Amino acid sequence: MQYKTFPQRITTLFLLIMIVTSSCGATALKGSVMSPTVAAVDINLTDHNGEPFQLSTYQGKIALIFFGFSNCVDECPATLALIRQALETAGATSQEVVVVMVSTDPANDTDGSMKAFMERFNPSFLGLLGSTDELTRVWQDYGVVVLDGGETHSSFTYVVDKKGNLRETFSPETSSDDIAADVKVLLAEN
Repeated sequence: MQYKTFPQRITTLFLLIMIVTSSCGATALKGSVMSPTVAAVDINLTDHNGEPFQLSTYQGKIALIFFGFSNCVDECPATLALIRQALETAGATSQEVVVVMVSTDPANDTDGSMKAFMERFNPSFLGLLGSTDELTRVWQDYGVVVLDGGETHSSFTYVVDKKGNLRETFSPETSSDDIAADVKVLLAEN
């Protein structure tokens, strides 16, 4: 087995730091950046008002997409409160940013339960519903794992830019200030 000498290890470490630093600095985004960006998979479901929802119709806006369920008492309300706070900090309005939560519990989420849940955070936030098959396709398209009848699910927030590209994700640990900063950066883009 051949070991790298000390100068070789420092050079390798330095190059890795330079690559990470330069890629972070180039985007100015604080979430987990998609590189290269990819077109967001279209979402075709029904919102909690009974209206058809198609993600592609929101091109020109920023979309924040979260997966959860209306009876959640911990992660889902914490994430939506964080997003609400971030949008207030950014000064973003519902005309600029669409926030949606895709149901992970098709057996129990209803128009009424989803509407009541979403309105606790912002009346413009939308809860998306569909059949188990429709929702499963969306979960798969976004790499979301759903277990325990929807109560256990991936908890990332997906960010789609104004051109319809999936740009980054936010983990549950992302601060509202970082989300606000990224929303401002993305809104400033042409």
